[in-house]
Amino acid sequence: MPSRHSFVAGPALPSLFEIIKLEPEKEPWCAGYAPSQGRRCHARTNACGRSSAMALLHQGTKDLRAGRCIDELLEDLAPHVLCTRFHQSQASGLARRWQRKVRSFLDTPASSIRAERQTSRSSRSPYPGTTHGNMEERTALLYRRLRDTMEELRHLEAALDEPTFNASPAGDRDARHTSADVASISVRGSHTRNVHSAIISNSSVTRQTTESVNRPANTTPRPVQLHVDRQGSLLPPSSARPATVSNVAWISDEDTSRYDPAAARQAPVRASRSVAVIRREVAGECGICLCDLKTLQGENNEDEDEDTEDECDEMVETAGEETELDWCKARCGVNFHKHCIDQWLETAHAATCPACRSNWTG
Repeated sequence: MPSRHSFVAGPALPSLFEIIKLEPEKEPWCAGYAPSQGRRCHARTNACGRSSAMALLHQGTKDLRAGRCIDELLEDLAPHVLCTRFHQSQASGLARRWQRKVRSFLDTPASSIRAERQTSRSSRSPYPGTTHGNMEERTALLYRRLRDTMEELRHLEAALDEPTFNASPAGDRDARHTSADVASISVRGSHTRNVHSAIISNSSVTRQTTESVNRPANTTPRPVQLHVDRQGSLLPPSSARPATVSNVAWISDEDTSRYDPAAARQAPVRASRSVAVIRREVAGECGICLCDLKTLQGENNEDEDEDTEDECDEMVETAGEETELDWCKARCGVNFHKHCIDQWLETAHAATCPACRSNWTG
């Protein structure tokens, strides 16, 4: 016996997707119900089952519009939209629920169905009541606006690529929808220029600060005293003995770089700093002739050999009283007989101190 709904047909019927509210491709979830969770199952269906379900739904839409019964088709459709792990047992119940939906939908008067379709179609139309000519005019207008917008966008991109970009005020431009973008670009450009100016000013301040640090002060800097022991090595300033002004020699960094390789390798920026070399105590022997330094001041050593005393007496007669001793003012501060150091400087290959080998500054 044919179904009592088989006579209902016509193009006004919607698709089977809309009647049973099922979209396997858009919602690839199981259509079963999870009683323990109190909600629909969240497990995904397999791709093969979804493609089979889509084919059955399209076929059901054709059969429904042709006035044929689709109860068996719905029974075949149910297993394809249920997960294979938990809810395959709900296929028969799901098919019966869909059948009830289809019957209730077909029991609705055909006039109301067509009215609903027309209402939904008119609500989807963006311009209700417009004719074909009006649609063409509006389409042409939208294309013109699109071309204008694209042209202005190209101008803005070209202006952004230029190195010196100055955006005109917003009041001088047309009241178009792109004025906000132009204003934001202008703000970004001015902000970039301000940041660049701030960087330049900061770098200039840093350069001035560096120059002020490297620049020698107007006042005379406090010299650093280098104290030298008898072996010619430098001593810390705290361990040195106080000396008179006559026993201190001031040398600059240029002189110290002659015997200090590390100072010669320093940066070209030099500070005006002097180093004090303290003269050693007049005691002991002359490093050249090995005679007593105090012999020239009238303190003869009786324990010395006669040859040594004669040699020292000869030196006393040769040298003057005021310049009888000389000392190294370059580094070590060691004392020598004036006559001995003069002979040393005349015969040596280089005018250096016999003790520390620094350039002699007597």
